[in-house]
Amino acid sequence: MTQGTIYNYVKSKDDILYLVCDRIIAEYQFKVKQALDESAAPATQVSGALRTVARIMYEHQDEIMLIYQNSHLLDKRSRKVILARVEEFIAMFEGILSTASSETRLDFGNLHIAANIVTFLPTMIALRRWSLRDRTEPEEVIEALSTFMARGLGFK
Repeated sequence: MTQGTIYNYVKSKDDILYLVCDRIIAEYQFKVKQALDESAAPATQVSGALRTVARIMYEHQDEIMLIYQNSHLLDKRSRKVILARVEEFIAMFEGILSTASSETRLDFGNLHIAANIVTFLPTMIALRRWSLRDRTEPEEVIEALSTFMARGLGFK
């Protein structure tokens, strides 16, 4: 597809960035729901959801970098829409943590803050890929990051 042809499908760069963000968040939500369906145990569900987010982050490093490098260029309306989609994903994790907290009696503190931490920390995979790529294998990073976050939440 040529550069000119793409504008037959989208009106602006803002639309392209929105579509990239929307696709990634939709994938996060779908795959995290799949991970939750694989187990009824709260600890397994949380660690599966964390691992899923880290894996998707690894798979979409270029798109994540695109979003982080260009979101400040978006007009106010487009930025607000993208941030609302991200907030949906954070709210989904709040629900996961709330359920796990009530079933395990673990106290995660402020669930909104905890959900922000566990949904943002995996971005280090994209933002620090310059440091990780030559020294570690993808599965090692995914496992280390998800284990680190699960332990931080109080799971063994």
